Order: sequence, then C-alpha cells, then structure tokens
Amino acid sequence: MNEKSLNVFIDFGSSKIRLGVYNNETKKNVFISEKECISNFTLKNFDIKNSNEVIIDLIKSAEKNVDKHIKNINLMIDTPDMFSIDISIKKISDSNNYSNNDISLLLNEAKSLIQKNYFDKKIIHTIVKKFIFDDEEFFKIPEKKINYTSLIIELKFICFADNIWKNLQNSFNNNYLKIDNIYCSSYIRSNNYSSLFNDYSKKIILDIGYGKSAITVFQDSRILYFNMLPVGGRHITNDISILLKINQDDAEKIKKKLNQSEIVFENKIDNSNQLEDAELSKKVIFARVDEIIKLNLADEYFNAFFRNKEKCILIFIGDGSKILNKNSIYLEEKFDFFNEISFFEENTNLICESGFNFVQSENSQEVSFQTKKPKNKGFFEKFFHFFN
Repeated sequence: MNEKSLNVFIDFGSSKIRLGVYNNETKKNVFISEKECISNFTLKNFDIKNSNEVIIDLIKSAEKNVDKHIKNINLMIDTPDMFSIDISIKKISDSNNYSNNDISLLLNEAKSLIQKNYFDKKIIHTIVKKFIFDDEEFFKIPEKKINYTSLIIELKFICFADNIWKNLQNSFNNNYLKIDNIYCSSYIRSNNYSSLFNDYSKKIILDIGYGKSAITVFQDSRILYFNMLPVGGRHITNDISILLKINQDDAEKIKKKLNQSEIVFENKIDNSNQLEDAELSKKVIFARVDEIIKLNLADEYFNAFFRNKEKCILIFIGDGSKILNKNSIYLEEKFDFFNEISFFEENTNLICESGFNFVQSENSQEVSFQTKKPKNKGFFEKFFHFFN
C-alpha cells in the first residue's frame, strides 16, 4: 500500500479532533482515532494552539499503524462564521444547443462575483441547486439535446473567513502537513446521513456541536438550505452556570446527567434543590434548542416549503444533541409539520467516513473547480462528479 492509495481525513472539532485513514483501493477504513482538544474557531478569538500536539500524536499513531508517512490530509471543520450565499446566474444564448462550456463559463462567472464581493472569504463548497433551460428544470446536467434561449443556474456557496483558512494552513504546515481539501463538517456529515432517511421527502438535520449549531435542509437528496449559528453545547453549559450560580465544571456535570433516563436520574437526587436545578437546566436546554429552530425555520421560505404535506423528519446529530436523546423535545404548534424527531448517534468512524464517502460520490451537487489547467483534459479536470 503506497501513500497515494491512502485518503486521510481530520475532523477538527471545537472539543475533539478525529482522524480516519482510508484505503482508496479497498474503500475501507484502515485506522481511526480521536482525542479531546478544546479549540476556538471564532474570528475574534481564534485559538488552536492546543491542537498541535494532539494532531501530531494522531498522525504518528496513524503512520505507525499503516506503516506509511502521512503528508497530505483532507480537513473537515465548522467555524461559527461559516455562512451560505445563494445566487442565480443567467445566460442568453444565440446557439441552438447548449454545451458544457456554456455551463462552465457561467459557473466561473458566479464564482468570480462571490470572490469579488466577499474578497475576505474563502469558498469551500460550490453547490448546484438546479439548472433551468427556458422553463424546464433539471437537477443534474441533462443528457438530452436542448434548444434554449435562456439558461439559469441556481447555486449555493458555503464560505468562511480567509484569515481562518490561512491560520489553519500555517498550523498544519508547521506540522509538515498539507491540506489538500477543506470541507464544512456539518454539511458533509448531513449529506452522508441524509441517505439513511430516504423514507422522508423532507429532512432537516440539526447539528449541535460544542461551539456552534448548523442546520441543513434536504428535499429528497438535494440540499436546499444551510446555515450556521454560533450557539452550541458550550453556551448551554454557560447558561446553566449563570442560572444556578455554579462553576462551569459543575454545570457541565448537570448537563451530562440529563442524558440519562428520568428514572435513573431522579433516583440519584437527594433533595428537592437538586431536582429543581435539574428542571431549570432542562428549561435552559429546551430554550436554546427552540431558539436555534426559530432562528432558522420561522420565515416565509419555510412556511411555503412545509405547506406541502410530504413526510418530514427532524434529525439531531452532534455531541451537543446527546443531552436531548432521552428527554422530550417540545416544539411550538407552528412547527408541528415534523412527522418524526430522530436522534442519530454518531461516532468517529461515521464522521470521518462521511468525508471519504463525499469524495467518492459520483452524484454530488458539488462543483469541483480545477485551479491549474490540465493537459488534454479540457477546462475542468473533474467538472462535476456526475459528469463521470
């Protein structure tokens, strides 16, 4: 097994760093590990100094296990400042039939517009929502010949601060590692898990992490909406600490106890004050979850989206959602369109595998731009995964 046959994924979380090594030939995992590490990915207080030693330890363990030197990695990360931009771009044609070049030119024009207007941001995902040839919609490149006068491409860009990207590059370079690709972890994982719930036409995946929460909305297998909020498990702990006037460590212990069943938890309570603290903590958690849902779903777009009575599911993922697993979620009546609420249990293997599956996928909406013009391969070396 040579170095090129390996695909290494690091999921760089705010509270954990996970590493998975995959064999490109067998499509199987050959090493998996994780370590706890607190990092801050906010633009104003960016701090990953504690991560260097952890990453080195993970890489050394992987190298020893696979007996190969690791120099290149794929990075999965969420930062609180990540956001999505939706754009539609149009071309009027004088020709009879469309060509791939028509699409490639429009995509490059859209990318240039985003880079010009968001010059201090890095684009990490470019997602095609749909193609519209005159009045006919397509969710992938049409195979048939089409005569058209108007082509519209609807796109979604996921971006984050360019300064954070440069800091990440410098940090990994200092560890003699090169970031080949960077991915939004919440989007990649949600994209992978969405296929496990194909009985539902509409899927809303809410990822509650340590320092952020992300919401991704799918219609069947197509992403429609993505948003990141700087509210996560750390903020819930802080709320409990302030409300009960206790330190952060004690607040974290109370929060984690709520993941146990009601019977087990209540049997461990010795007095009414502790019971009252537990009930107050629950209210804090539910209030935060309600806030996240309201901020994302309480607008006219979703009122229209959910008006259709197709089956809909709300799926919780992320370490921050574990505190909700055995407690009830109460939603306002206006959010009663969910047929089911599910708690999807993640682990290190599933998280890193999401990155590997995304790279291997041939049916992604993702646009893959080629930065250097390849010899004899046209404008893009790999234009769309579904071109293959």
